[in-house]
Amino acid sequence: MTWTETHRRWQILRAVEELLNQQLLDGEAPRLPWTPEYDELFGDRAGLIAALRYRWELAASTQLDQQLPEHVVEEQRHRLLLRSRGVLRLLDTVPPAGEGVTRVVA
Repeated sequence: MTWTETHRRWQILRAVEELLNQQLLDGEAPRLPWTPEYDELFGDRAGLIAALRYRWELAASTQLDQQLPEHVVEEQRHRLLLRSRGVLRLLDTVPPAGEGVTRVVA
């Protein structure tokens, strides 16, 4: 993947996060948007969901530094949850990769 493609993927993830948050503010259930460009960059909807999950996990692990004072961590947690509320609501509706999947090996 080129730098340009990687940069575009991160731009799309931020835009999807904003869209999901707006859907919640409008009283709607979060719906995963989809375009031909998303298909090219993420492969399918599961790929986009996996990228959103990865972005959330990365943000949570890096922004909630347990070495900081407790009140700072709680403030960061509040801001992160507020910024990610649409993504988290969407992720709550889909099982993590591998859950609910049955594999048959011959």
